[in-house]
Amino acid sequence: MADQDKRPQWDLLVPWSRAAEAMGVTPEQLREWHEKYGVPAVTTPAGHWRGYRSWIDMVLRSARPGQAPNIADVTARWWRERNPDALKEVA
Repeated sequence: MADQDKRPQWDLLVPWSRAAEAMGVTPEQLREWHEKYGVPAVTTPAGHWRGYRSWIDMVLRSARPGQAPNIADVTARWWRERNPDALKEVA
């Protein structure tokens, strides 16, 4: 099976406030990460922010006791898994 066939075909969108709560940060912190690190997010036509459940899960899985996850690394990995060519110029 080709790598392209292994990519997720869909993802759940989570309200920004719930994503922040699950991660123990504020919605404002998530927006800062979105601006600084390219955290994946969408806005609805009404202007409400949503985050991808798969990214939130990846961040939570990467956390270690007493050590916060590296948001930049997790975000880059998330994007690479969805589009390996997306970050060629960044690397």
